Amino acid sequence: MIVILTQCFPSKVGGIETLVYNIAKFLSKNKKVIVLADAQNISNDKIFDINEKNFQIKRFRGLKFLRKRKKLKELVNIFSLNHIEAVISDSWKSLELPIIFLNKNKIPTISLIHGNEIIIKNEKHKKRIQNILELTNGIVTNSNFTTKLLNEISNKLQNIHVIYPGIDLTNKYTEERVNLNKGTPTLLTLARLEKRKGHSLILRSIYNLKNLYPKIQYIIAGEGYELDNIKKLIKKYSLEQNVNLVGTINENQKNYIFSKTDIMVMPTSDEIHEKSIEGFGISYIEAAKFGIPSIASNVGGTPEAVLHKNTGLIINEISELDDAIQKLIEDKNFRFELGENAKIRAEKELNWETQINKYNKLITNIQ
Repeated sequence: MIVILTQCFPSKVGGIETLVYNIAKFLSKNKKVIVLADAQNISNDKIFDINEKNFQIKRFRGLKFLRKRKKLKELVNIFSLNHIEAVISDSWKSLELPIIFLNKNKIPTISLIHGNEIIIKNEKHKKRIQNILELTNGIVTNSNFTTKLLNEISNKLQNIHVIYPGIDLTNKYTEERVNLNKGTPTLLTLARLEKRKGHSLILRSIYNLKNLYPKIQYIIAGEGYELDNIKKLIKKYSLEQNVNLVGTINENQKNYIFSKTDIMVMPTSDEIHEKSIEGFGISYIEAAKFGIPSIASNVGGTPEAVLHKNTGLIINEISELDDAIQKLIEDKNFRFELGENAKIRAEKELNWETQINKYNKLITNIQ
């Protein structure tokens, strides 16, 4: 049995949530999997959990202090009744309370590392991370960039593996229509509405390019604290007919939006001083599955998700964004070539069948 400890799990929408879900889904093809997850939304969780047939999910509500202890109690109960091959945690935080119990009972542990959660706040925070990860049997980072961040925290960490997030090729391409303005070309940013995702910078580029492409469309999918600022910029730049704010979308709506998209654009910024960085960027490879090239910035782990002039374009300065967008609009053959390369890479190198084999190998090696 594999036990997954996670604070981040659907029905909540997000990159880490998608990653942890797919790890559970694809591991469950050959192993029994149980997910001990934080509750998100009572009604949405119930619908999601009823529809999930591949593995078992147990939810925990209440204050964080209580949730962690309830999970540990459940973990102890599972251990008393089952052989646990390994415990996989969504981050070092989910191992902080149970790590002593797990090590005492020689239960192998694997911690996922994404980026933001290992940006050091102070020495006490650094020590907490060190204490947990130095007791962990295996560590999976989402990029070489994230591994570098991790090595700056401790040189005692061992058994670190870079396993890129994968894409689910078994997901059926069912589409659910979303109301969009008519027009072309169409750009998309699929991400939480956070400053570092670059929405405000893209809106400025749309404004700059609008005279050349009056019917240009920009789809913004996601929710977050930047929503009010984005709305203000749309009004400031008079882009009401060019921007589609679609909010949080489900998988079927995502498929429909991808089918209408020409370019995925997300020039993330370095907000490490604000404890925020892009460790990889799952939405780039989600777009790649549909043959859509991406424009990204040379920040964090994004150059590993988007390969420059191969699966998309990497810009070094935000001043290059307008030209990069225009290049992919004007040179359709180049855009299609990048999109095809992105799709091939996603299907051959980053599919979950391939990625989960790496997890299975790691689980075997830490026994």
